[in-house]
Amino acid sequence: MAATYYFLSEPNDHSVLDWFRSQPETPEEHSNEMRLLLHYGQFAELAQSPNGSLDPSRSPIVSILFPKVRRGALWTVGEVHFLYKSNEFPALERLRKRFQTWINESPAIWKRKHEGGEAYGYYLEGTVKNVADAVFALPSGLTAYEAAQYFVAESDNEGVLDRVCSALRLRGVDCS
Repeated sequence: MAATYYFLSEPNDHSVLDWFRSQPETPEEHSNEMRLLLHYGQFAELAQSPNGSLDPSRSPIVSILFPKVRRGALWTVGEVHFLYKSNEFPALERLRKRFQTWINESPAIWKRKHEGGEAYGYYLEGTVKNVADAVFALPSGLTAYEAAQYFVAESDNEGVLDRVCSALRLRGVDCS
């Protein structure tokens, strides 16, 4: 089952990765400047699409995008993507369910259904609330959120960030 989880943490906090590393299933880690891919080769090899590129929906991989600083004052929301089809990798589906249980232990600072502790997500800017059904705050993220740290989506482009920064200047936040 394809599923994405969104979380707040400090940019140098690797609690999510530490959770995956603590599990009995051991992945190979492959990173680039954007994300970390966890390949669970014990379940299957990486699948390729007809054009030779990686087919994540048929591969036992988990993708993690760690929070980072944008424009000096904004932090991106972290993301964990399970992109495979659950019926092909039942063991990876069990891992996803354990991760979901773990992330649900953290406070939901925003839920689309307005059930979170702070349903309106005041410090979530840009397109975060358009892409996420829920945003969970790990301890370092909750501390930052409660200290008025603003967060944007990893996918927010320069135009979105321009609009966010323009609005935040009115609140006294400098994000040039």
